[in-house]
Formats: sequence, structure tokens, C-alpha cells
Amino acid sequence: MRVITFVCYSLATGVLGVSSFSLFNLGRFETAQGRYQQQHRTTVLFRKDAAPRSHSSTCLFMMDVVECDVVIVGGGPAGCTCALYTARADLKTVILDKNPALGALAITSHIANYPGVDKSMTGQELLDQMRKQAIDYGADYRRLQVFMIDVEEGGSDMYNKIVYTPEATFRARAMVLATGAMGRVSPPFPGEDTYLGQGVSYCATCDGAFYRGSEVAVYGMNLEAMEEATFLTKFASTVHWVTPSAPRLEDDEHVQELLSQGNVKHWPL
Repeated sequence: MRVITFVCYSLATGVLGVSSFSLFNLGRFETAQGRYQQQHRTTVLFRKDAAPRSHSSTCLFMMDVVECDVVIVGGGPAGCTCALYTARADLKTVILDKNPALGALAITSHIANYPGVDKSMTGQELLDQMRKQAIDYGADYRRLQVFMIDVEEGGSDMYNKIVYTPEATFRARAMVLATGAMGRVSPPFPGEDTYLGQGVSYCATCDGAFYRGSEVAVYGMNLEAMEEATFLTKFASTVHWVTPSAPRLEDDEHVQELLSQGNVKHWPL
């Protein structure tokens, strides 16, 4: 997998400032459905001055195909910021958003560290404004679940970045993955889902100041968890560091630094 640090086709302006997304060139995924669509696809050209047109097929298994300049997977602040710039630059832009209410910003109770935003504003309100701004400039926002992406290599078709959803296939000149910060590979800690946004946080830098003088807990044993716990020692009266096992003190200077803090208590499970 190759990560590209800027968006092609003169999309770099404004996009580089958004750290939550990158443009990916992914290996080809061969599927029977993909090969069938290549041979029997119906093309729908997305024009900025008209809504995308649907073209129903007589074949039961053929999905509609939408062509655009940029397809953005994810409708959070990164995706909406990218769409704002690309749509405003007269590039045909489609945003594919799984659920606008489930991202890290959407579940934030109020915004306290974003320039120009009153701290009484909720994350959902801010996200709604970002989405509306992108749509007002011409971005096509669709609430769809992406189940596969593909990149065709070696062909002459400029629209070689492909995104598959249950309702349509999107072919674009550029693909942006803005899937956010909520992806998890490990099972949730007990109670995590229940209290997400109500005391459970994934960013000590963002939310640490809210818990000044309070007792907090950090779960995890990787470097990120130790750095977050160390940062919280500046604010919390006590930082309870909970780990799935006992770390080896003699081998890790980060463990030693964290446990040397006077307000850290370690709880191996």
C-alpha cells in the first residue's frame, strides 16, 4: 500500500492542512462481481451542473456506475474539508458517509478547542455546518456503506479509482480515504460503548483539561497509551493505568518514565 501525501489533479491546496486523510493507491482486488461490472457496466456521468443521473439496467446483478473527479470515503471533518476545496474548485465530488452520527466529532458533547467556535456548540452542530458548506459548493453527499475499494492499474481509463457500495459503484480520477479516528481492531473495554462521549475519550490532548483535579483511567499498553497517560499526569489528581498484562519494566524506558510519576497507579489485569 502506497500513501500519497497530496491529492492529485491540483487538489493539494487546502487539502494538505487536513491531517486525518490521505490518498491511497491500493492493490487490485479481484472479484467475480468486479470482473462482471468491468465487462457489463453502465456509466453515469456526474456533472456539477446537474444531479447524478440514474440508469437502470435490465440485468439483475448490474449496479449503477457513477463517474466523478473525486470520491471521498468518509463524511467527517476531514472528508467535508476535502470536499469543500474540491467542489469549490469545480471538481465533481462525491462524499460517501456510512453514518453522520457515529464519528469522533459527532459524539463530542461540546467543542472547546477549535478556533472561532463557541464552546457551547456540540460536535454534531459543527459537523452539520461543515457538511452543509461542502454541499452548498456542489459536493454530492450520499449516506452509503462502502464494502470494497479497488484501483485499476495499467489501463487508459482516467476513472480508475473504484468504490463499491450496495447501491452503486463509483469510479473517480482520485480517491480520498477520510475514515476518521474511530476505527478499532481490539474489542471494546467493558462500558466503553455505553459511556462514549460521556467520559470515555480517545484523545488526552483534546479532553485532558476537562478532567483537571479528577481521577482518570487509561487502558492500554502500547506507546500511544503510555504517552496519553503521561500527558494526563499534568491535569489529573490520579492517573490509573490499566494494562491487559504486566509490562517489563527493565526493557522499556517509556514504562519507567510513566511509573516514575507520583500520581500514577498501575493496575495490570
